[in-house]
Amino acid sequence: MRWCVLTWALALAACGGSKPARQPTTPAAKAAAPKPASDAEVTYTDLPPEPQPATATPAPPPPAPEPAAPALTGPKPPTLDLPADKRSAIVQEQLRKADQALKARDADTAMRAARAALDADESSVPAMIRLAHAYYLKGYDDKVEAVLTIAKRQREGDQSPVLWMLLGLTYDRTHREDEALSAYERSTSLRPDYIAALHNKGTIYLKRKRYADAVNVFERLVSLQSQSARAHTYLGAAYRGRSADDPTARDTLLRKAEMELKLAQQINPGYAPAYFNLGILYLDADPFPGLDGLPRMQSAQKFLAEYKQRAGPGGVPIVDDHIAAAQKGIEREQKALERKKKKDAQQQKKKAGDK
Repeated sequence: MRWCVLTWALALAACGGSKPARQPTTPAAKAAAPKPASDAEVTYTDLPPEPQPATATPAPPPPAPEPAAPALTGPKPPTLDLPADKRSAIVQEQLRKADQALKARDADTAMRAARAALDADESSVPAMIRLAHAYYLKGYDDKVEAVLTIAKRQREGDQSPVLWMLLGLTYDRTHREDEALSAYERSTSLRPDYIAALHNKGTIYLKRKRYADAVNVFERLVSLQSQSARAHTYLGAAYRGRSADDPTARDTLLRKAEMELKLAQQINPGYAPAYFNLGILYLDADPFPGLDGLPRMQSAQKFLAEYKQRAGPGGVPIVDDHIAAAQKGIEREQKALERKKKKDAQQQKKKAGDK
């Protein structure tokens, strides 16, 4: 799954006659890059939820795609001769088996169950969607699209938020961002509280610097997931970006960003991206409302160092460049304070001499 890289080259305008805003001192902020929600967050609503299996078997590495296209039709299965109610019961049972297998990321079992459901009802959209989900786990992107294209021809398929979520994930994985965004937007239009699709839509808005849209999405996510450190972190990132687009509300947006990022840390002290984003917020937002230069730079360095510690080897190496930039900022502010102190002392001495 690719990471959506955020690049914020913000030239923040000053408010209320304060000193001009400095250009950002840091390289592009990469560690805050939101990761699209995974297929594990695909959820179904056409069946009652099943208990989570006690253990989950990780999916094996995707093998090479099979050359044959998925065949949803073929010789007439014996189940088609059964009464409609019995065929329906078979479909429901196989869908339950598919769901359990998908939760355990057992793609092969899920495929067998979905195909068994299609043997009983070749037009079953829920079975097609499960089959596509299993293909996604196997890495068969062409098959995912082929199956979902068939499913979309039915109204039930076209109106399925899960179908559009799976298409978005497939487009995302195959680097078709425009199509992925359209699919996520379609998914959330059908299910406004679809958390995974909302998240993925918001990450693309952030990448494309559509900060007003990103704010709307992540405010919605926070309302749905008030205890999600991830949602609060991305909302903070959206407020930070939005502050460059709306100079009249700059200070308010920066304070909102600060509040969301600190809340994310309180909710989950181990969530590293919250520390990185807060460090970058202090490092680049010059001036920062209510915070002088030296404590601002010291705070930036502190939170970036905490990010590095929490992220460990999996963190983004460029954080060292941000920490170095913060150290230079600290030294610059210290020198400025020393110059001011000397100037004040000289002025006091001159006043004393004039008396």
